[in-house]
Amino acid sequence: MDSSMKISFNRCIRDGDLIIVYERHDTMKAVKVCENSVLQNRFCVFKHSDWIGKPFGSIIFSNRGGFIYLLALTPEFWILVLSHMTQILYIADIIFVIMYLE
Repeated sequence: MDSSMKISFNRCIRDGDLIIVYERHDTMKAVKVCENSVLQNRFCVFKHSDWIGKPFGSIIFSNRGGFIYLLALTPEFWILVLSHMTQILYIADIIFVIMYLE
């Protein structure tokens, strides 16, 4: 993987990035940035083209007073935005993981 494409907290958002759109403490979603797309929520319509070039952590205001945060995708955020968080673990899988622990 090209090191310039890695997600970094000081890198700006690019077309094609998968980011976390944080609306409220209980409303987050993963969104793939596409230059000609929009995100519509209860606050307003947000154009993806306005996000491109902004650093991660930016706050984007709507013309109706709403706002969203554009956050970098981390494992912690990825777990929070998944539609389900349960997993079935089988004994064989658990043993395999334990064997490789140091």
